[in-house]
Amino acid sequence: MTFDAPETADATPAVCVLIPAWKDQPGLSRTLDTLAQDACPFDIIVVDDGSPDPMTCGAMAGTHPVTLIRLPENRGIEHALNAGLGVILDRGYRYVSRLDCGDTPFDGRIARQADYLDAHPRIGVLGTWARCVDDAGAYLFTLRLPTSHAAITRRQRYVAALLHPTVMIRVDALRMTGLYTDRYKTAEDHELFIRIGRHYELANLPETLTEYIISVSGTTTLRRRRTLVSRFRLLRDTFEPRDPHAWLGLARTAALMVVPFGLVTAAKRRVWR
Repeated sequence: MTFDAPETADATPAVCVLIPAWKDQPGLSRTLDTLAQDACPFDIIVVDDGSPDPMTCGAMAGTHPVTLIRLPENRGIEHALNAGLGVILDRGYRYVSRLDCGDTPFDGRIARQADYLDAHPRIGVLGTWARCVDDAGAYLFTLRLPTSHAAITRRQRYVAALLHPTVMIRVDALRMTGLYTDRYKTAEDHELFIRIGRHYELANLPETLTEYIISVSGTTTLRRRRTLVSRFRLLRDTFEPRDPHAWLGLARTAALMVVPFGLVTAAKRRVWR
């Protein structure tokens, strides 16, 4: 593991933005360009997960210092995230804001989430609603996730109820519950949210503050069956027999394994537009 870190004597801000990256230089550059326009104080950590052609970025994105961590080999997003979180915990940030390459936080998202977590110390993970687009930037649908802890907990018996690239996580919650596991490939975020939700409340801001790319080349489509298998294992391993939603969640996940992804996306576009 190698580091490219800027030299700065400034006090540590409350927020660090964590971006895992693999073979997507244009997406990384686009996201960093957007962050450079944000006046909220935060640092940025980019983790290159062993890209064949090393990812590059400047030492600053606007006024925001950028640390680039290069991993020697590709091991998966959970390992890249944990490498970045190790630095975040060492430096003493209060919150970690998640983004993926190419995704766009709308103006004010990071400040809104940090202010909300400041005012609600029992919340461990805070997401937002998302404007979902395809690779060309064409609008697909708006993902409106449940906002209360009870509703999120219930929905997580079926699917992750916080969209990973929209969340801000309280670092103290990670210190208590631990980092990402590699036991549930492509469902590592879902498992972490369940774990944190046992000790902290979970919430989503009912505002569309993130543009999220549903890519035809991304994990959502190419590894959909693997994602469903991991989700099934996770729901099985966290099963609560007295909760009817636990039974329904397992049945729904099993059924989705035989439904083409295109039909699922078409249904979402019709229902959520």
